[in-house]
Amino acid sequence: MKEETKGLGSVFFVFAGYVLSVTAFVIGGSVGNQLNFWHGVMALLTGNMVLAFYAGILGIIGMKTKRSSTDMFKPVFGIKGQVVTSSIVSIFSLVFVSVYSSLVGNMMSSIFGISPYIGLFCYLIVITLINLKGFTGMSLFSKIGVPVIGLFIVYGMIVVGKQIGFTNVTAAVPVAPASFFTVVSFISASWMTGATFSSDLTRFVKKPSYVWFVTIGSFLCVTVLETVGLMCSLGTGESNLVTILAKLNMSVVAFGIYLLLTITSGQAVIYIAALALENITKVIRGREGKESDGKFTTQFFVIPSCIFGGIIAIMMTANDFTSTFASWLGIIGTAIPPVGGTLVGHFFLVDRDYKKTFENMPDYRIEAFIAWIVGIIVSKTITFGIKPLNGFLAAVICYVIARMITKKNNKTE
Repeated sequence: MKEETKGLGSVFFVFAGYVLSVTAFVIGGSVGNQLNFWHGVMALLTGNMVLAFYAGILGIIGMKTKRSSTDMFKPVFGIKGQVVTSSIVSIFSLVFVSVYSSLVGNMMSSIFGISPYIGLFCYLIVITLINLKGFTGMSLFSKIGVPVIGLFIVYGMIVVGKQIGFTNVTAAVPVAPASFFTVVSFISASWMTGATFSSDLTRFVKKPSYVWFVTIGSFLCVTVLETVGLMCSLGTGESNLVTILAKLNMSVVAFGIYLLLTITSGQAVIYIAALALENITKVIRGREGKESDGKFTTQFFVIPSCIFGGIIAIMMTANDFTSTFASWLGIIGTAIPPVGGTLVGHFFLVDRDYKKTFENMPDYRIEAFIAWIVGIIVSKTITFGIKPLNGFLAAVICYVIARMITKKNNKTE
């Protein structure tokens, strides 16, 4: 399958915009409640490099196969089996759009005194319109938004230095202490779903080194943004984003920047989810491997994806946003990494012929589902180390062993 390539700059800005989301500030604020400054910075760096590795290794598979994420699922989980996997991962991914919508609505309510639901719906309309313009619209907006976000990071550092003082930040004691690896697991879980779909963007670059540049560079940017959130949390003793910004008198300026953050990330989440739904629909309609008939395309699924995100956002807004998001991260960090583990086990260890592996694919591959379940169990039950990484590695090992046993049994029959 031949796919067009795009410039490294275009892919980097879209990917960076994808992961540079307002949740980074929420994560940083939460870490500030659990670790002191230096331990917090190390946890943020460690967690984000785990994400960069996870996104990069899956991104290389996409770059070499020139396939979308849901296409890559097919030889692993089976043509019909990938419908289950893609649907679950897509739903988890769309929850982030709900988080962004809820946060924008709450911030608009705090600043302008309007109903949070008005801001929520306005945000969804904006990202819908951008996505209807396709990759070009996303790239253009990200090339504007990412540099502006960089300027805000500098501004945030200056404000923290003036109003709180860096000495006070580094000396601050967290209000709800937690272990280092517990916090790293929380950080790693923050973008596991998005990283699983990284190949939908990295498949457009030309070299493996470009993939690593995109993923490592992007997650380093996330580390810096989360560090600003960490500093603000330690300095104010708060973890709630809206409360922190209000205490630092940054609400109005921050609203504009965080609107950019939510749009640059939300647009990519919607695009990837819509792409997955298009591929799922092809399988259900029996049009796998056929040219598009113009029905149920990626653009068709943009609006339904936004509607789904909006429904969850209304539920989040009606309840406590931060605790709801933290609960979702726990589920994501357990359920999603093993999916990536099966992909790595298949493409790097079991079947490294990236062309033949897409021939004669089964409807279902039970070994992949077994590895997925084992990875979830390991992530849930083993308490030491980094939980998402534990689940990922367990799935890799289990998938490889299961495939070896299957191949051996097939030869003896």
